Amino acid sequence: MTKQKFSRLERPRERVMQEAWALLAERGLAELSLSELGRRLDTSAGHLSYYFGSKNGLLLELLRWSEDELAKELALVVESDRPAEERLRQVCLLNFPRFVGDPRWLLWVELWPRVMHEPALREAQLEFDAVWRSAISRILSELTDDVDTLTQRVFALIDGLSVSLLTGDTTLTVDKAWEHVKALLPAAGAGGLSRSR
Repeated sequence: MTKQKFSRLERPRERVMQEAWALLAERGLAELSLSELGRRLDTSAGHLSYYFGSKNGLLLELLRWSEDELAKELALVVESDRPAEERLRQVCLLNFPRFVGDPRWLLWVELWPRVMHEPALREAQLEFDAVWRSAISRILSELTDDVDTLTQRVFALIDGLSVSLLTGDTTLTVDKAWEHVKALLPAAGAGGLSRSR
């Protein structure tokens, strides 16, 4: 495919993202290169570099594509009229890896060490994290007065549990991971973090 044909693709970004996602799922991050992606799309690595700049640019765009889709689902969960605990459970299920080697979480694990040296990646990480923190915080505000503290604990626990799920920890399931998060929630009527009535 020539550059001209590539530029005329219907929804070209979507096709590139889908192909990159498939490549990531099949062969892992090491094989997710602009040259391999170009081969699959029948275009040149140089042409893809024009759009993404580098592998970091591709990873960032791929993560943005993934997170944008999840953000729509997340908004529906947060806005639903279900009890706060059930909505928090749904947020966790959206965030947790869907299976061992989940491409979304492979991207996160790859990007975390890179953000220390790439300001654009750091900015994007903060942006994505803010969406999840805001959703968690909004739900927790119905359960506690100390929203900031509990949000930080829940968010950190979700990240740690997600890495274990991603790498196939045989002692952990998604249901068990949710139980760990649930254990942080204030008991109704208890002191400490619970919301005063």
